Amino acid sequence: MVQLAVMLFGAGWLVAHADWLGPEPKDAGRYAPRDLEKILAANPLGENESFKVTALYENPRSKHVLVQVRDREPAHVHTDSDITVWLLQGQGVMHIAGKEHPVKAGDVIHVARDVVHYYVNQGTEIGAALAVYSPAPGPDDRVLIRTK
Repeated sequence: MVQLAVMLFGAGWLVAHADWLGPEPKDAGRYAPRDLEKILAANPLGENESFKVTALYENPRSKHVLVQVRDREPAHVHTDSDITVWLLQGQGVMHIAGKEHPVKAGDVIHVARDVVHYYVNQGTEIGAALAVYSPAPGPDDRVLIRTK
């Protein structure tokens, strides 16, 4: 069992200790956190793609996806789910509810449902993040928002 130390940002710092709650290796299929390079290699961002979302794991309570962003993703909201995003590689700016938050690999971001957000990559490498939806989203969860 992998032990994780989690730091969440809010009104102050909260440091928590948690056990790995993800799928057991026998149930994980191709998804295991230590296999980021393999997952990226198996699901490359196409030359003409600005961003790509690859489903990794889902149950009724959550859905895990790998999000890759070359330059930026469109502004959007999730109507069914809150999301927690762990930036695995890259650096850029996360726009949340009209505010800009500089982020880099290792940062964790929480976005509540119905909050407009998008990521703009500012590094030389493709940004990659693990996004966890809770609960798992329905088919119409992601709604694009027009920005100026």
